[in-house]
Amino acid sequence: MFRGISINEFREKFKTERDCLQYILDKKTAGGYSCLKCRCNQYGKGREWHYLRCKKCGYDASATAGTLFHKCKLGLLKAFEIAFRVSVRKKGMSSCELSKEFGCQQRSAWLWKAKIQEAMKSSGKHALSGDVEVDEFLVGGFSAGEPGRSHGSKDLVVLAIEKVRDKNNKITIGRAYCRVVDDASADSLKKIFDEHIAPQASVKTDGWRGYWPLGKDWNITKEKSDKGAGFPILHIHIMNIKGWLRGVHHKCETHRLQQYLDEYHFRFNRRGFMNSIFDKLITKMTQAKPINYKMIKCELNT
Repeated sequence: MFRGISINEFREKFKTERDCLQYILDKKTAGGYSCLKCRCNQYGKGREWHYLRCKKCGYDASATAGTLFHKCKLGLLKAFEIAFRVSVRKKGMSSCELSKEFGCQQRSAWLWKAKIQEAMKSSGKHALSGDVEVDEFLVGGFSAGEPGRSHGSKDLVVLAIEKVRDKNNKITIGRAYCRVVDDASADSLKKIFDEHIAPQASVKTDGWRGYWPLGKDWNITKEKSDKGAGFPILHIHIMNIKGWLRGVHHKCETHRLQQYLDEYHFRFNRRGFMNSIFDKLITKMTQAKPINYKMIKCELNT
């Protein structure tokens, strides 16, 4: 298992394409082999050292088959280093910045960044508990002349944070999750509760009526927002998200906003474990199914 955040440590560990293939192979077998054809869990040596052959149907597949590294055109060594940079840098890197630094087309960098973001999705296994705060915000600000939760052409996002005390007994944020929603109705807001908030959590929201029906299943208390003054820590987090989007990426298509929010919180929720964040990312990339440019463009048009 690789641990480290220094580029020198990375380059000492991964010097060749073979090093990267071996790392993927180790992750794939450690997670439990499953044949891509028949789902058998027993395998033998394939036609090359990095291939696995199913003992039942004989299907022979490379270490990258069935993962996000499938048919990677950048080369594994460059792909690994991009994934490393995106994961360990506090603000990540934009596709334009990646294309300049690694000497590849912006479209290639964008596609690989999209694959990395695919692996950065939350598993939904670690629900927020204890004291939780929830509120919505608009990416890009409020539309003039449209009061309340109306958001016009802007993107509406609901944020949930877990409040904890650090080693100095200061209240801070533990974990946090965002979800892009169509509107501020109870049905839309319920999605982040179902996915990321434990039923036993003590949830604080503002007085918006969309939260009222959720009180049947969650312990919800209401407090006036007072333009964010009632939720200071949560609104600092909102400002940080907006600052990151503007400062690093400048703009984000509506249909890709959720992936960028997933990327932000993948790093944020592991900020105390940065030494192992790259290893975690590679593990998730070997477990995720392959995607390609056409699939992403199709997603944008749906």
